[in-house]
Amino acid sequence: MKAQTYLRYSLLIPFLVWGVCLLFFMILGASQMDEVAYDSSTNIATILTIFFAFYIFGIIVWIFPYILLSLILFFLSFISRAKTTLKIFTFSPLAMTILTIATLNILALGTVGEGMMLSNPGIIDQDFISLNILGAAFTLIWGYICVGIGYGIYRLLQLRQIILDQEIVVAPQSV
Repeated sequence: MKAQTYLRYSLLIPFLVWGVCLLFFMILGASQMDEVAYDSSTNIATILTIFFAFYIFGIIVWIFPYILLSLILFFLSFISRAKTTLKIFTFSPLAMTILTIATLNILALGTVGEGMMLSNPGIIDQDFISLNILGAAFTLIWGYICVGIGYGIYRLLQLRQIILDQEIVVAPQSV
């Protein structure tokens, strides 16, 4: 398999992680949701359930920015070398954060008005800042989790020689 081909397939990792998180959330959440609502003690399962819930329900916010970013990365992988594409993919969570924050702000602007969540101007500023910080933190964390998974699989496939780098230059032999 070529490195470029793997990089194109790796664009599906966030959706696979979303599916695994959904499965985990459904299994663990069935028994833990009552505890989250009524119990004040915090354990690892509760923290993981909440962390996964942000990613699962956050798809409403990150799906369109991610589709835009993945289309850009997909077409970029055809015109750049594998090493360059790998570096661009490594920094893609930063671009994803910017796109997600923009989408989050556009969605939040729809809640401004009388009787809405953001009805007081003082609350609007404070909530926008908090919402942006929370959105940026979760986007960066989940982005680099997905990049780490993709890079780990890439290195594993390289070690097993399933992915071969095409850019290895063979030194010319003297006659």
